[in-house]
Parts: sequence; structure tokens; C-alpha cells
Amino acid sequence: MTPSHRIEIVIEEPLAPRLLALFKKLQVPGYTLIPRAGGSGDRGIRRGDELAGDSSNCVFVIICDDRALVDRITQEVGPLLTRYGGVCVVSACEALTH
Repeated sequence: MTPSHRIEIVIEEPLAPRLLALFKKLQVPGYTLIPRAGGSGDRGIRRGDELAGDSSNCVFVIICDDRALVDRITQEVGPLLTRYGGVCVVSACEALTH
């Protein structure tokens, strides 16, 4: 097991391409995308079952053992979340990879 950080970013699904462009710019080595996530928060209910996806969130999960990259990701994601809403959670974890 490798000590790592788990980054979870929840944003409105239409903003996913902006986040993907940011990942490319920062050379994020990999991520998992969970589309059409539903839930409830300070912006109300987000449904994951609408055809257009306008009221859906998506979740990106990144596992990273490079603290400097974690810091760059959170610094770059911050303004996007401030402007459009969403949340970014960083937690310590241990990763077992292939």
C-alpha cells in the first residue's frame, strides 16, 4: 500500500469539460469520472436521472501520491468552484494499484 491522497471533486456535469482541460494542463496522470451523480446541498437537489443532465452533478476521483500535484489541483480548482459551485474534498488514503 502506498500513502496517497484521494481528491473528490463534485461539479455540475456541464462543467466537466473545463475540469478535464484543467487536468490535462496539470498533467494529472489519471482519474475516475462518475457521471450523473445526484444529491442535495446548498444549491438544492441535483437529480442524476434527467435526460439533459442540466441538473446533474458528476464526481471526479483522483488518487495521487504527489503532494505538490494535489496542491496544484486544489489551487486551480478553487476558482472554478467559487464561480460555479461544487466541492473538492482531499483526504489521506492508502492505495493499492497494479
